[in-house]
Amino acid sequence: MHILPGLSVDEASRICREQCGAQCCRGPQFLRLGIDEIAPFREQAAKLGVEARVVIERDGTGAIRFLDHENEACPMLDVKTCECRIYESRPQRCREFPDRMRPGCAISGG
Repeated sequence: MHILPGLSVDEASRICREQCGAQCCRGPQFLRLGIDEIAPFREQAAKLGVEARVVIERDGTGAIRFLDHENEACPMLDVKTCECRIYESRPQRCREFPDRMRPGCAISGG
């Protein structure tokens, strides 16, 4: 994870929710899921009563296109609170974000 020096993970999470509005989980973006993450992601979505459209790629990995979901956001994002509904068991890609300095991302320094 690439966050500004001196910024704790908790502070970064608060900035993401309160200032940024979880923009990385919205709009014309994709979430890549590893082969072993697809079934658990779908199961979590089903438990929450959320539709999760996962496109299976040729290599067996999955992709979730946010534009294909309600509010044009990750299906696991609570758009009212900007919190991830599966934060403790979120996919690896989400755990690593931001992986580098990204333009417009306050926690990465971009």
